[in-house]
Amino acid sequence: MTDDEIYREIFDAIVEGRLSPGEKLGQDELGKVFGVSKTRIRPILHRLNDQKIVVIEPMRGAFVARPSVEEAREVNAARQIIEEGVIRAATRVAQPAHLKLLREIVAEERAARDNRNGGRAHRLTGEFHCELARITGNEVVSEVVRELVSRDSLVVALYQRPGSSGCSLHGHADLIDRIAEGDEDAAAHAMRHHLRDVMSTLDLGDRTRKADALAKAFSHLGGGA
Repeated sequence: MTDDEIYREIFDAIVEGRLSPGEKLGQDELGKVFGVSKTRIRPILHRLNDQKIVVIEPMRGAFVARPSVEEAREVNAARQIIEEGVIRAATRVAQPAHLKLLREIVAEERAARDNRNGGRAHRLTGEFHCELARITGNEVVSEVVRELVSRDSLVVALYQRPGSSGCSLHGHADLIDRIAEGDEDAAAHAMRHHLRDVMSTLDLGDRTRKADALAKAFSHLGGGA
């Protein structure tokens, strides 16, 4: 596997919730999982640390980031500020092909939920918001949204109430409809309401979810790479 492929595997495992907040990411163990030396794992973990979804602690190692209650609130507030602007910009420039792609993502998300594949559904939820940012054509905005969505995935993994689904399919469909209508104000209002709904699914009491073993998180690789 290439370094980018290993990075993507670890990133997806975190975003999909196969690796829990606070999980230790041992370089030796990850090296065994992917069949590479730990010298290749180290810069990948630093890359994830730069994105704030992994924390590297001196003398202790790397861990999946475990956001605090305050950070959970700040991430959602930041998303509201930024993504209201994103959807306004997307509404101005969106073409039929963009709307088609957004609807395809929602359809894939619905299929994942129907198949009880919560991890894939959650990743597609984030992909929907990242695609909205890409529509704007602003790469810096896309990078910021991607980081916020990734950090929010950890918030959801740690604080979401049992039985809640975070972003709703109806909410995403409504956002697409507002963009299609070309109404920036309505689209921004829908985004604000949507992200506040996500916040309402969280139980912001400090609690820890039992960590999965690294081998289990990457079991789809068949025991090695």
